[in-house]
Amino acid sequence: MSGSADLRRVLDRHWAELTSAPLGAGATLKTSQLPVLTEHGAISAAVDGSALRHLLIPLHGRRRIPTGRIGGTLRITQRALEDDDTYGRFADIVCTRRDLDDVFTALCADVLVALEADGRRPYRTTLAVVNRWRQLFSGGPRVLTEAQEIGLAGELLVLIRLLEKDPGAVRFWAGPEGGRHDFFDGLRAIEVKSTYTASERRTFEVHGLDQLEAPQGGRLVLAWQRFERTPQGRTVGDLVTEAAQLCDDETELWLRLAHIGYRPEMTDDEGALRVSPVEGRWYDVDEGFPRLTTGSLQCPVPDGVLDVHYTVDLAGVHSPALDDQAVDAFFSVMGRTS
Repeated sequence: MSGSADLRRVLDRHWAELTSAPLGAGATLKTSQLPVLTEHGAISAAVDGSALRHLLIPLHGRRRIPTGRIGGTLRITQRALEDDDTYGRFADIVCTRRDLDDVFTALCADVLVALEADGRRPYRTTLAVVNRWRQLFSGGPRVLTEAQEIGLAGELLVLIRLLEKDPGAVRFWAGPEGGRHDFFDGLRAIEVKSTYTASERRTFEVHGLDQLEAPQGGRLVLAWQRFERTPQGRTVGDLVTEAAQLCDDETELWLRLAHIGYRPEMTDDEGALRVSPVEGRWYDVDEGFPRLTTGSLQCPVPDGVLDVHYTVDLAGVHSPALDDQAVDAFFSVMGRTS
């Protein structure tokens, strides 16, 4: 069975070759069969006159599909084709925005992986995969605030460092899916705090009484980073690209980014925020770390108090920061059961 990265390269090659070839007279699509077979025939890549990428899934018998959008720019239509390479009825999947080509290619590679594993009901299998991805294609672009971009940049830098140790480490990125901590493996957790300020104060905001509470029987470390805006810095899009190249499950990366509300076009324009980390510190969040938790309060949280926000100044931390060797050692044990 091929991996997602291998199939992505296959798709990119087929689409590039199709894009470079002329569209025949009267033709609406240029098609090319892919090396993935289902019980109802081969999957094909295709390109139309606007250079939009298509994936064609063979339909069987009288199978009919509802026509229309899955996401805001992701469409599935029924298409009949007859040419030198392709004949029959197909579910035609297309993304109508070229700036989402990379995301669409990752989706299609995920579809091919699923169909290689089970090609008995190709349309049903395809739809199950597409439904996982549709959030990335729905709605219009959302604008991330500067603070949100800085926070995402900080988490992506930690993710990249984890991926360098373990290409499957995207599974530990729990924050986008509502996790209490930004990264969590069931025993160990990382909370990431990033700032973008000219102030020399090393402070950060904490939201809730459980954010700096270690997992039961486990360990919590804090990653604090300060960024500055520089022309030589990297955008969030640059960091996403690096993470995608390192991880072995690009699908899970994109789905987590979708939960945050990130889409590629948000940070890829010429005026995108470019930042560089200028200072970083890692700490064990232990009993001596300045924090508020439910256990540290001497009385129960009163009824009617719905949330607690407070500011921590790292000047009040008396234990030494972790050095790079200690951080690397922590990364090396992420995912272990003990």
